[in-house]
Amino acid sequence: MKENITTVDILTSAYNEEECLPELFTRLDKVFSGEKNYSYRILVVDNGSIDSTWDVIQNYATANTKILGYRMSRNFTLDAAFTCGLDNAEGDIAIIMTSDLQDPPESIPALLREYENGSDQVLVKIKSRDAVPFLRRILSTLFYKIAKRMTGGMLPESVSDFRLVNRKTYQAIRRLRESHRFLRGLGSWVGFKTSYIEINRPARFAGESKWIKMSLVNVIAQASRSIFAYSATPLMFISFMGVFFSVISFIGLLISSVVWIIGGVPFAGYGSIVGLIALGFSLTMLAIGVLAQYLGLIYEEVKQRPLYIVSETSFKS
Repeated sequence: MKENITTVDILTSAYNEEECLPELFTRLDKVFSGEKNYSYRILVVDNGSIDSTWDVIQNYATANTKILGYRMSRNFTLDAAFTCGLDNAEGDIAIIMTSDLQDPPESIPALLREYENGSDQVLVKIKSRDAVPFLRRILSTLFYKIAKRMTGGMLPESVSDFRLVNRKTYQAIRRLRESHRFLRGLGSWVGFKTSYIEINRPARFAGESKWIKMSLVNVIAQASRSIFAYSATPLMFISFMGVFFSVISFIGLLISSVVWIIGGVPFAGYGSIVGLIALGFSLTMLAIGVLAQYLGLIYEEVKQRPLYIVSETSFKS
């Protein structure tokens, strides 16, 4: 009797990864040579590379029908590239991973064992990020703690994009078409039975990290937009802050009125007045800034532009 074979689509994005892709393909083939109950394809998205990444993809795709290449018309976000992979996935399960080998293919058997135990999603938690600078590690930890708190625990801490999702899960995720793509948030939102594995994230196999090269301003901006896209808590915080300071102001006014009635209105207090004005102005600007973030997200949504554009593929449609 022939064994049932589970089909696996490996979804990965490549941006200037000409040195990493050959090693990735080799190690994936080695991993699945030991998984006799699984057959795999690799859907690799060239996310607007300016080196020879697309040539590498085409050459390997010509020699190996398991490799399917999609070339973006320009550089989109990493999550948009993963969305392209999800949109073209057909396997019983899909594994999302980066192509720089910081998501080690050797961890895939652990993902498969959790899937065999009945999980719809298997997420990868990062125990250590030794290759990441100290400041970036602090910011990453802070982001996850804030995101977890503001989303009521929906976003778990220290999870990466590296994950396994079964067909019903990735079909649910790809129905969510909001412009600001944050797949970790989308995966948590759709739910389903979820389990975890933990890994130590290795250094890149070759090349330079695009995330580490990104400016801190852009990193913080992307992190804040990801939180705003999945939580209305900041808006509630502004409302509560307004009520709190209104109450404090009213109490202060009553106390000041009593003092003025009893002792008269003194000239002293210029510093306190200036301090209160500065505080009020700062809080006003904070509130306007948060509202502007939400307005920007709404602006992106109403344009209803495509999430990505594929210019060509390595195969005939």
